[in-house]
Amino acid sequence: MATVWTVPIDINTRWLHSPEVQTFLASNDLADASADPRVRLEQFADVASALGRHVGRTFTSVHAASAALFDRIDGAGHGVPVALRLAALRLIVTAVHQTRPAPKPLPARVTEQLGVYVYALLDPRNRSVFYVGSGRGNRVFGHVWAALEETESLRLLEGQESDLAEVTAATTTRIRDIYDSGHEVEHYIAAHRVASADDDRTAEGIGGALVGVLGLIEPETETPGLTNLAGGASDLRAVPVDDLVLQYEAEPVPDLPTPCFLVEVKGAAKRGATPDEIYAMARQSWAAGTAVRESAGIPVIVFADNIVRSVYRAESWAMVSRTTDTALWRFTGTADPELEDRFVKKRVTPDRVGLKKWPANGSVSHLTHARPGR
Repeated sequence: MATVWTVPIDINTRWLHSPEVQTFLASNDLADASADPRVRLEQFADVASALGRHVGRTFTSVHAASAALFDRIDGAGHGVPVALRLAALRLIVTAVHQTRPAPKPLPARVTEQLGVYVYALLDPRNRSVFYVGSGRGNRVFGHVWAALEETESLRLLEGQESDLAEVTAATTTRIRDIYDSGHEVEHYIAAHRVASADDDRTAEGIGGALVGVLGLIEPETETPGLTNLAGGASDLRAVPVDDLVLQYEAEPVPDLPTPCFLVEVKGAAKRGATPDEIYAMARQSWAAGTAVRESAGIPVIVFADNIVRSVYRAESWAMVSRTTDTALWRFTGTADPELEDRFVKKRVTPDRVGLKKWPANGSVSHLTHARPGR
């Protein structure tokens, strides 16, 4: 087990809510602390700024962490009191029990589907993209394998990176810092099946890739800073390698139950989405027709990126809103373990319900084997 000091991405929130910090601000009799609350407040703000500047950094010793965070702070001429130093260091200390394993090679079936691609490496400590490259096969893992000295895996790579020595050194250092802190590099495919260099579509593919990479650092707001991402243009967002493996390795779903109600919930594909979160997202407003609502216990199949994420049995329906043409309904139900065993993590495509593409409203009523209906 190793001990490191990593400044987390939510350090400002932790700093504001730290009981030790609140005690420091409220007390006038702490050792080594000024009796003047204005001085203590300035010291608090100075340390907060220092922590913010170092978000994502990992230090391998308390001395290195202290030097980086506190040595340049004037603190209204008083430096940083011991109580405030200890409060900050306790918030960032981490015990690393086991280094994360290196990524495993991609299955051949997946690399064939990816073709030539553009990829990005992301530091999970501060959600920053620190490297963008291109290649084919397992190139997306090349820098991590090299940094972690995975000799056997490196033999699987096709071709060589053309980076300058300084770029390679900086990338290797960043990767080792990430793994030493107990985290692992996140790998994203920004664009794949990129056309050949003599094809006009190449520029479009690379442009989409750059938008995808920039989208990784976009805050999740209703109005994104990148206009390319307006309207939730999911086809321009970079995709985690694990998600692409899931999509391309997934088996087709077996015959869908008749009747059933399929709903597309994009948020269900979000990394780390819990069953409760997926259920909450699935209970949005749907254009469920009479035949669907009157089918007792009808299966509601939730999918995202053409992969089934969960299956529920609808127990009741409640009207949410009504317009001149359509009434929207929300279901209440429970997960069906048997159907989830059969369908979750398997691929469902529009042709399975007689369609060429999924409808814009996000739902399909599958009432017969012949064609979708309502």
